[in-house]
Amino acid sequence: MLKLRILTALILIPLVIAGIFYTSQFYFKLITASILLLAAWEWSGLSAYRDFPKRILYVGVQAVILFLISPYLIYNGWLKLGLIFWSMLSVYLIWARNKSKLPNVNPIVSTVLGWIILTLCWVALQKLQLIPVYLMFMLLIIWIADTAAYVSGRLWGRHLLAPILSPKKTWEGFIFGLILTFFSVMLLVYFFHGIKLSSWQIGLLILLTSLAAVAGDLFESQLKRLQGLKDSGQLLPGHGGVLDRIDSLLAAAPVFTASLLLLGLIT
Repeated sequence: MLKLRILTALILIPLVIAGIFYTSQFYFKLITASILLLAAWEWSGLSAYRDFPKRILYVGVQAVILFLISPYLIYNGWLKLGLIFWSMLSVYLIWARNKSKLPNVNPIVSTVLGWIILTLCWVALQKLQLIPVYLMFMLLIIWIADTAAYVSGRLWGRHLLAPILSPKKTWEGFIFGLILTFFSVMLLVYFFHGIKLSSWQIGLLILLTSLAAVAGDLFESQLKRLQGLKDSGQLLPGHGGVLDRIDSLLAAAPVFTASLLLLGLIT
């Protein structure tokens, strides 16, 4: 399984990098919309929709939001609201993480949250694509933090971060992952032309983005466990579904982008 995960990642990562730096704005929208609509299909399953017509309707509504409604949104305002949204959801997850039984999420609430979460990620990605180096910078934070936390947790993990929501995540993995991410990104940032960040700004972005990534992961884990599912789908060999791969990105993208706005690094 690990070999299959690595092989899939080795295929996908170059495609992602090519999509960031060598794709026009139109095709970037088309590609990201396709990925998010696949995620919407899986989210409909996590919202307890089982029959085909309802799931297609769910994806159809998401498509209308992305293509017809989101272009009229005031991006900066929605991104700042996204930061507030994920901050509130993180507070909920802190409350829920030690519960002996998973708090139930009403299907209607899950339905609406899916549209909100996927749309916020879409808006953030379109904003970041205008400055590809920042988009790549964010993805590096997510990838390094996830890998470092996984390895650190396997080696030194003793105290579970969220026993019910995600039995494999540990505090040791999260903390060591955060430290390793900081030093790795500090080293890599020198190879990025166009990024003018101080050390404290890099540290703040890593902290906020990593926290958001964990929140996105934990919330999807809760929805999967409530539906009795191990994976959101089977599209990606060794990785599960699309949501299983982008759950961290769904939260990290709007939080990272809103943080850039608040720091005055983008307009």
